Amino acid sequence: MIRYLAACLFVLFGSAEALTSQVTIATWNLGWHMDLETAQHWIEECSTNYVEDPATGKFKPSQEAGFKPGWDIDVFKIEAWDVSRFPVCNVYFAGGSVRVNLEAYRKRQQQIANFISRSLPADIIAFQEVSGEQSVREVLPNGGLDYDFCPVTGYKVQRLVIAWKKTLGEKISCAIEDALSLPANPDDKRPRPGLALTLKIDGKLLRIMDVHLKSSCVSPFDDGNLEGTDKDCTILQQQVDPLESWIERASAEGAKIVLLGDFNRNLWHELRDQRPARTDASGTSTPRPTGVLSRSLIEEIADGQPATANLKVLDEHCPISDAGQALCTQAEIRDLTTPETQLLASDNYLGCRNPVGLDHILVGPGINSNDPAEHVSIGTLGGNKAGTPNGKDQVLAISDHCPMIARLNF
Repeated sequence: MIRYLAACLFVLFGSAEALTSQVTIATWNLGWHMDLETAQHWIEECSTNYVEDPATGKFKPSQEAGFKPGWDIDVFKIEAWDVSRFPVCNVYFAGGSVRVNLEAYRKRQQQIANFISRSLPADIIAFQEVSGEQSVREVLPNGGLDYDFCPVTGYKVQRLVIAWKKTLGEKISCAIEDALSLPANPDDKRPRPGLALTLKIDGKLLRIMDVHLKSSCVSPFDDGNLEGTDKDCTILQQQVDPLESWIERASAEGAKIVLLGDFNRNLWHELRDQRPARTDASGTSTPRPTGVLSRSLIEEIADGQPATANLKVLDEHCPISDAGQALCTQAEIRDLTTPETQLLASDNYLGCRNPVGLDHILVGPGINSNDPAEHVSIGTLGGNKAGTPNGKDQVLAISDHCPMIARLNF
């Protein structure tokens, strides 16, 4: 009898284990990252001399006296600057805008490639702030030959790309979620779109949304009031409904869903804000009445209705030191002081200028993780050094964000 029961338990739990799929997923904002060809043209444009037209306040290319190189100008004041092709010129800063040379950019790319190979063992990587698919291929192992890609094309230069190992599963769809870019808004008030990928893994659908939401409305504990009149918070407020709409649509057919990326919002602070999630104090599981604003993005999009769309934020861990983990824990409860943030961003801790509070991984029902999501330290690779003019001693940070990685079961 005991042997019979043991055999039944083996079959039962062995079968359950066989039905569980495991995926390691990561998110990383690469900080205005470009492919080498684009970077070369960007360096040429930023090295061009410009002169200001007093009548318009705009800058035009010129060889006349009184010129400034693009490195020293707000590029949005350069008359013909194309933000769909090139980033701003002051991406890298070390006591002033670093006048980037191509050799330093090549070195940066190699450092990213080495870091991914050594420290980011993910099956799926959702990137933000990349110029396109080619820029991601150039920093993946073996030139990206072992990966498939779902890229954003068009839009402005801070684009999204999801890369995954070809052996992982079958691509069902790759779609740009234009609604998140608020197409009804004027161009200067349009944020970035979302990027949605559906994979079939072991016969099961996994739907992933990569986001890079509106910046500069980070925390209700630091004047980042989502319901406020600040222009950035107003735009982020507008992104709540299209984001919730995607979540509900994506989960409607029983698919497992993951929402991840750079939210530019501290979701932990929202969850600890004692105020009602809506300005009229109504429950978030009901449609939001006209004129009512949300104070909490996470409580709005993860409201439990429908049950298949009830997302949760994965716990986050900083596996660097006891002191580092203590700071990461505190960062979920309150705003860190400037010295605390600087310590967490230092080489011996996480190493990136934006160490915590912006990037998150959310999962829907049917997905769990045995461990918290991890903020991966980039150590000494997060700093810039201007070096001598056009010298080989120039150093460029691999990013101002640290990657986050999670191991998921579904």
